[in-house]
Amino acid sequence: MDRLSALATFKAVVDHGGFARAAADLDVSCAKVSRTVQDLEMLLGVQLLQRTTRRVSLTSVGQQVLLRAVTLLDSYDELAALSSLSATEPSGVVRLAAPAAFARRLLGPALAEFMHLYPRVEVDLRTRDGLIDLFDDEVDVMLCLRNDLRESLIARRMGAAEVGVFAAPAYLARHGEPCHPDDLADHNCLTCDDVASGASWRMTWAEDSEVRDVPVRGSMRCSHADVVVGTALHGAGIALLPRFMVEEAVAQGGLKPLLRDWRCEPLPIQLAWGSRRNLPLSVRKLIDHLALALGGGDRLNEARPSPRMLAA
Repeated sequence: MDRLSALATFKAVVDHGGFARAAADLDVSCAKVSRTVQDLEMLLGVQLLQRTTRRVSLTSVGQQVLLRAVTLLDSYDELAALSSLSATEPSGVVRLAAPAAFARRLLGPALAEFMHLYPRVEVDLRTRDGLIDLFDDEVDVMLCLRNDLRESLIARRMGAAEVGVFAAPAYLARHGEPCHPDDLADHNCLTCDDVASGASWRMTWAEDSEVRDVPVRGSMRCSHADVVVGTALHGAGIALLPRFMVEEAVAQGGLKPLLRDWRCEPLPIQLAWGSRRNLPLSVRKLIDHLALALGGGDRLNEARPSPRMLAA
């Protein structure tokens, strides 16, 4: 028995003052209405209606059940209206998780435009340092810069963020500048889980596409890329970092790009969510908007140092 439908049938009998008129309003047989109310009484273990040949009236318990049924049915109608609106017009709260460094530098303008386009949507942005997990962070969608996602997730690749090797002039003055990836073995390399997993950096020779997994070691390993930027700026070592994170530092001379003839493996930019089924319209709109607003990752790579900076 559909309990919500049974309560609605019971209310219709009371509103219309009898089974026949309720059946006509519901467009079902009188017998079905009577049977539904009887089943509801059996389920609740109480008599809801007093029946005579002339009229139907509520029992005292029936009056209490009716009051609660009205509240419940009204709440359901509000929920159905809200769901219907969400399915046709973006509205409600969308919980988005993103790496703090990424959000701080590039996500703000894209979200500002989204909120202008969809004023009924509230974006609950949750920034995280280190790895983000869709389920642990309890979000609808997450923006991540990595490939190793759970197989159960749906992902949409938007592009890639260029990565480079950088060091402060003060460090290079003390230890010299590496001319080849093999030279990194003699340097203090600051590793970051946000950028590369394991103890090697993957690099490609620009002229012949030779790919090398370069072993690195150093005095610090960190899960927060911003911390690595700050440590490298103070001359602690050589760091592998997304170019968009060090644009300002390179422009001001605080960091210098190294190994310019080698291309580092870029970071994939992906949006990930839990299911294709019944995805709220507001979430779908945010996914589409971010994919468009970030320009397939081109905006990240526009932030790379200019040739003039590289020559500095």
